[in-house]
Amino acid sequence: MSDDVERFDRWSKTYESCWGQRFFDRVHELMLDLVIAAAPAFTPPAILDVGCGTGRLLRKAAAHWPAARLIGVDPAQGMVDVAHGLTSAVRFCRALAVSLPLDNASVDLMTNSISIHHWRNASLGALEVARVVRPGGLFCLADISIPWWFSKLVRSKAKSRKEARKLLLGSGFEIQRQETTLARFVHVSVARKPGQD
Repeated sequence: MSDDVERFDRWSKTYESCWGQRFFDRVHELMLDLVIAAAPAFTPPAILDVGCGTGRLLRKAAAHWPAARLIGVDPAQGMVDVAHGLTSAVRFCRALAVSLPLDNASVDLMTNSISIHHWRNASLGALEVARVVRPGGLFCLADISIPWWFSKLVRSKAKSRKEARKLLLGSGFEIQRQETTLARFVHVSVARKPGQD
């Protein structure tokens, strides 16, 4: 188990009540608003959140798309256990982004909020996302946005807006919208997998 996974496993018991949830809630709202703005008529039958933590984003997505089948994946078993206790209507499982336990083309909307920089290999993870998203489906990615020099200094794997764009295009997605927000500290991208809706 990686250091990140162990840390999030320990953090799972207090994650829902930590001060940072106000920030994450705002990011989640921005992500869902951007998906709706990018595809107003889009009604996803299946939504997957990779790096779902305790399921906060999926709970918000359910308010927008109550008929959607919701799936949450996280590598930290503690997060999955807490998520199960908070949301029985969602299928939660422990898995890494590079090996999602889902069939090809089985998800209509995939989300990832402020966690792609924890993935061991973001390129392989993005290809795995492309595998499970249906043609015409969307991938909404949010990450922190820090200057490249600061990223190098603190050894962060955070993706800049330009790197997020390159990652999405490199895994076969078409960028629909991209915005930098929250005092330029977060960027959100909505990308579409080519093919029929």
